[in-house]
Amino acid sequence: MPTARVSRSWKVTYARSAEVLMTDFAQYDGFKRDFDFYVGPARPDGFRTREFGDRLWADVSRLLGVPFDGASITPGVDGGYKYWFENEDLSASVYSGPLEGSGVLDQVPASLNVISRSMDVANSELAERLYAGLTASDDAYLVAVFEDNGMPIAANFDIGDGW
Repeated sequence: MPTARVSRSWKVTYARSAEVLMTDFAQYDGFKRDFDFYVGPARPDGFRTREFGDRLWADVSRLLGVPFDGASITPGVDGGYKYWFENEDLSASVYSGPLEGSGVLDQVPASLNVISRSMDVANSELAERLYAGLTASDDAYLVAVFEDNGMPIAANFDIGDGW
């Protein structure tokens, strides 16, 4: 399983290891601190925005253990789709956009944000659960996570150091 480490230059580098290394999102947690996930297909061949968004949305629901009953899915003017769910414990949103361009973030056309509304569960706990689940398989997703101020925290692919 690829693991990521953030170096002093903010470049995310990778090492393969037999052990599972959890990213410590708690060090970035705080009042009104969110984690911005950018997610893309590990294999972009035959990419379809809606199918990718539906699969990611279902995986987020499964990983959080929360059925997204009553969620809204809205098509956007740019060919993307916005997914939204909220209850008394959390709010979750995914935007799945078209796969275009050749930049680092162009490889991850979906944005994901989950915010805890519970006094018992920190945003960092949800972020750790999502990152571990979304990156558990080498062929599922490319994932890059940023602090709400734009600094990279973790990624399972090379995002470079131009941040």
